[in-house]
Amino acid sequence: MKDLIIIGGFAPDNLHIDSRSYRRIIAADSGYDTAIRLGLKPDAVIGDFDSTSRKSELIEHGYSPCPEDKDETDAELAIMHSQSYDLIGGGEGRLDHTLSLFTVFRRYESPCIWYMRTDTVVSMKGVLCIEGNKEMHLSMFPLTEASVFTSGLKWNLNGEHLSSLFISLSNRLEEDKAMIRSDETIFIRFSPEDFENVRISIPDTTLR
Repeated sequence: MKDLIIIGGFAPDNLHIDSRSYRRIIAADSGYDTAIRLGLKPDAVIGDFDSTSRKSELIEHGYSPCPEDKDETDAELAIMHSQSYDLIGGGEGRLDHTLSLFTVFRRYESPCIWYMRTDTVVSMKGVLCIEGNKEMHLSMFPLTEASVFTSGLKWNLNGEHLSSLFISLSNRLEEDKAMIRSDETIFIRFSPEDFENVRISIPDTTLR
């Protein structure tokens, strides 16, 4: 089972999460505030508690803040021991914090699904099938670099090399189904509204 990690930054206003589908729920600093707002009960809370509005509550529950002067961010402390996880938060906040998340993803593991207020991101490597409404928009960008093949999109990729110099921005479904194949980890960005109606699966056949 995956972990659910909740960090600072802007999270969805509403999110239907079945906590029973996760091995554990970990909140990092102000991610605890988000967890409470979403009706989720963390199994662990870590961080220096400099951002949460519930520091006294956490201390009353027996949690001790770590030092503010440390090498790792609170998000990294939450992510570093998880092998598979979904992530809530981290978007639209401080730019340096958001960018630092990508260094954490490279160092450890990237989230399977990343929920933010205006973005829902799926990470993938290998082959993925997407079923959704025609004209639904998505963007693709790599964790580092990746060669990507697609079918069913308005602008299909045929082995193009995604990198910091080239991403597939605001692509869209030309058909009701699309397939994506990548030799390295890439992120696929959906709007939260589209993600609620999309079906993502690993197909029986690979892209040709």
